[in-house]
Amino acid sequence: MSSDGVEIPLADESEWEDEKNPGGSRAEEPTMDINPENFSEEAIGYLSQMKDLQEQLKQEYLKVQRLEMAIKGFAVSLQEELKKGQ
Repeated sequence: MSSDGVEIPLADESEWEDEKNPGGSRAEEPTMDINPENFSEEAIGYLSQMKDLQEQLKQEYLKVQRLEMAIKGFAVSLQEELKKGQ
């Protein structure tokens, strides 16, 4: 139910469409030959950069999680401090 009291009916899960395959049937995606021997030097460089960027993203995500936990901790501490003053 939305905030204005209007209920929005959702489609049954069996009727959901796959964004990758809008026709509804889940056909298998074509496979690629991922044998590194078939990659050019440039392709290997791109893969290396992607791997490095994925690791950087993982580290940044961990930083965000630590910041969120710190904010929650300060919020709890603030609530306790405000209770003392009452």
